[in-house]
Amino acid sequence: MKIVTYILLSCVVVLALVGYHYASNQETTLRMLVGARAGFAEDPAGMELTNKNLITEAATIAKTRSDALKANTSRQAETSRAVEKLEDARHSAENHKAEMDRMVARNEEAALQQEELAKQKEEFTAQLHSVPGLENADAENAVDALHAVVQESSEAITKLDEQSKKLVSQRQELNEGVSSAEVDFKAKKEQNDRFLETYRNNGAEYTIAAVNPQWHFVVFNAGEDSGFYPGDTTPLLVHRNGVSIATLHIVSVSGGQVVAEYDEKELPLGVMLEVGDLVLRKVPMGS
Repeated sequence: MKIVTYILLSCVVVLALVGYHYASNQETTLRMLVGARAGFAEDPAGMELTNKNLITEAATIAKTRSDALKANTSRQAETSRAVEKLEDARHSAENHKAEMDRMVARNEEAALQQEELAKQKEEFTAQLHSVPGLENADAENAVDALHAVVQESSEAITKLDEQSKKLVSQRQELNEGVSSAEVDFKAKKEQNDRFLETYRNNGAEYTIAAVNPQWHFVVFNAGEDSGFYPGDTTPLLVHRNGVSIATLHIVSVSGGQVVAEYDEKELPLGVMLEVGDLVLRKVPMGS
């Protein structure tokens, strides 16, 4: 703005000087015309001289006016160029200001990012120190520290994997042993269950229902849950009044009815088997 004001003031001064010079020359010319008017009638030569002087003065004034106009035109051109330069400078200043504003905004954003990075660094450091073995590690050396921890962890995992494989193998062996033991246990349990079932029947007594002295066999009803079965070789005793008088051998079992034979020669002298005699096992079942 100072440059424009200076240029405009310069133009005003130049125009004032041109006007003053023109007015001064015009006044001189008028004076000469007035003086000449009085003496033209008596002095023609003076009139001619005056006329020449007026022509010369008019040419000088015209030249001065032309120079002033040229100077004014040049000043106007300079003023236009100055105004254009000023406008360019103004645009440049506005662009510079906009760029400065953008730089300030970027600087503020960078400051916020720096604060956020500092916060993240603190959080990362806290997390880093929470890892066993990295309680005193620096954030700058975090990668190396983590690599060392990972290496140790990897080695530990490898050892644990080897131990796990051994444990799996041992577990398989144990499972196989358990399976085999379960099979043996099941077989022994079944055998024991049979023994217990038989043992419960060891004290059972059965009453002879029929006797055939000719063919030396007896018949008694033991029931279907007695444990007797076809082909059973269980020796039986016949008791009378608590005394064993004969030994029986099972011949057949059908529907809980047992047919057993005996040796007549083993009977005490004068003793015959009779209906009502008691029959029981000679040897306990399962023994």
